[in-house]
Amino acid sequence: MQEELRALIARHCRTLEQEMKDVRACLAPMDDPKAPLEPILREGIELTHKIKGSSGSIGFAEISAAAERLEHYLRELGPALKEVECEQAKQHLGELERLVATARPEASTLYNAAGEMA
Repeated sequence: MQEELRALIARHCRTLEQEMKDVRACLAPMDDPKAPLEPILREGIELTHKIKGSSGSIGFAEISAAAERLEHYLRELGPALKEVECEQAKQHLGELERLVATARPEASTLYNAAGEMA
């Protein structure tokens, strides 16, 4: 059972890399004042919400918390994005990217869970 869980955790780490690319690509047009902000924010919220839930469920609390901060921030943005708000969103995104870039299966609180349950 533990090996299956470890394989699931490892797959999650690989999936996170692609999910971060998706979030980055989704939010990149925020700098463009002509870009329609509503669909960008909606998709960004959905993507970060998914990272928050899946990471929290698989034992990556820090990643989950960073995704939650970005999700919450995106929910709070208004229809007219100010430069300072865009920079703050980038800071939240950067924090999440740093955590995802260094995520390793062994860092999951579930990686050795079977040994703790025995």
